[in-house]
Amino acid sequence: MDPKRKLLLLGGGAALVMIVWWIAGNWEAWGDDETGNPGLQFASVLLLGLIAGFLIVFVVLPSLGDKVGEMVYSAPEKVEPDAYSKAAAKVSQGDYQGAIAAYKAIADDEPDNRFPIVEIAKIQHDHLHDIDASIATFETAIESKDWEVNDAAFMIFRLHDLYLKDKGNETRARELLQLVIEKFPDTRHSANAHHKLNEMNAIG
Repeated sequence: MDPKRKLLLLGGGAALVMIVWWIAGNWEAWGDDETGNPGLQFASVLLLGLIAGFLIVFVVLPSLGDKVGEMVYSAPEKVEPDAYSKAAAKVSQGDYQGAIAAYKAIADDEPDNRFPIVEIAKIQHDHLHDIDASIATFETAIESKDWEVNDAAFMIFRLHDLYLKDKGNETRARELLQLVIEKFPDTRHSANAHHKLNEMNAIG
């Protein structure tokens, strides 16, 4: 409850107590047939009702509304981590096989998403230091379906890097660049492959 409502509640409550005490002390005298004043009884009851109504309308009901709104809209919800968060957590914990299994499950649920494939290959390369497994992950994924151009090109280039930098297999690395040029002509991926081939020729 905000300070203004608290002040109204305290002031109105004190007024109600004083009026009730005043009415109780004079009720019988006001009702006396000879010397009383029944009009004061009616007026005091009316005044009591007005103050009570004011407190209900301007203090009690708004406070109840705030409480209800707080319960409905501000109730804490238990947020379950998604599959990606669980997989990433396993990597952080050093459970690499568990992380690979988690990403494989994501790949099964989202077959058009390259991200879990890339993450599996990254774990195999960076953490397990199993270059052959990383290569196999990409090769299997590339051959498994017709990927979108950007996804296919990304994985082929990553495979090229593995063969060239980790395996030292320039022949296979060149074949993969040529594959990009043939599969995706007149694209930035083809231009990038040509550039990489030129760099290899210059070095070689």
